[in-house]
Amino acid sequence: MRADIDSSNLRSYESGRAMMNIQTLVRLADALDVEPGYLLEGLTLDLFGAAAERGRKAG
Repeated sequence: MRADIDSSNLRSYESGRAMMNIQTLVRLADALDVEPGYLLEGLTLDLFGAAAERGRKAG
């Protein structure tokens, strides 16, 4: 299964320049055949603050 997520968006998520929305998270988890929660392991609130402080796009 493919997630059909644009490669530039994936690079933005990987580098922390953008945050994916819940729908994208679920599509990615489905494509990787893992539970969405697995992709959230280790996530802490301070990661959200850093993105917001930089004024980066969320989505």
